[in-house]
Amino acid sequence: LSPLIIPFQSSAMVRRLNGGFLSFSVWLWARVLGLRPKLLWTYSPLTPELCDLAKWELVVYHAVDDIKAQPGMPREVIAASEEKLSRRADLIFTTAPNLYEAHRLLNPETYYFPNVADFDHFNKALDPNAEIPVDLAEIPQPRVGFIGAISGYKLDFPLIRSLAEANPDWSIVMIGEVGEGDPWTDITQLENLPNIHLLGGRPYQSLPNYLKGMDVAILPNLPNEYTRSMFPMKFFEYLAAGRRVVGTTLPALQDYGHVAAFVDGAPGFAAAVADAIAGRGATLEERLAAAREQTYEIRTERMMALVEKHLAEKGAQG
Repeated sequence: LSPLIIPFQSSAMVRRLNGGFLSFSVWLWARVLGLRPKLLWTYSPLTPELCDLAKWELVVYHAVDDIKAQPGMPREVIAASEEKLSRRADLIFTTAPNLYEAHRLLNPETYYFPNVADFDHFNKALDPNAEIPVDLAEIPQPRVGFIGAISGYKLDFPLIRSLAEANPDWSIVMIGEVGEGDPWTDITQLENLPNIHLLGGRPYQSLPNYLKGMDVAILPNLPNEYTRSMFPMKFFEYLAAGRRVVGTTLPALQDYGHVAAFVDGAPGFAAAVADAIAGRGATLEERLAAAREQTYEIRTERMMALVEKHLAEKGAQG
């Protein structure tokens, strides 16, 4: 259920209205579907402001980002609500080491599960019959590609521009919506270089085909409070597609230096991309093996084992 909500969450009245609508929506669809829900699995740190947690037999908080660090968010409200949720939740699943450390201080039932990828879907990039989309095929090689939200608080635009200026023979291809999550994003510095190609968003189903046409996939993240607590989903998507990966240093990716290159600073980043274009670094099988270990199926199985264990314990206590 993804109910419509009124924005301006900094207002207590708006939160009460949203909470009332959410509770009614859950009640209505439970009646329609003949369900008696007992497990609340939430991704929103504002959940205590929106519903009564005491009504649920088990509460799972899946913390996937440091949402309060996003631009325009009511930071103090989210921080206070998230602390309540963390202390109350029966289980907390986190997607980055920094999130794990922060929530573990509030709740010992905190577990770290990195973001994962649909391996089978993105692995289609290695299908010999998969076609590279025409708009990408027309761009000269080598192609250095990025797929994801093109947002000012996530990406290091000066780094990307420097990469393009220092290597005019490289094509920097960026696929994604501009300003997603950050309407103040200004991409002016990326628009006047002939070898930076902003293709806009593309359907999910076509992304393996675009990745097939990229020589190197990059994660040019801007170091800040938000990115230090995130695990980019596209990392395993890149690996599943068989691409060589170069990114800036993120705490969540520190254990994967054996299958990708993580460097800070424009000269080092460019050198790592040059190495990847030349075919140096981890082998294809090493990259695929790392991606195969982090699939939705494997992660869900491990999470649900913990959920079922806690439900069984509560049943025994009851």
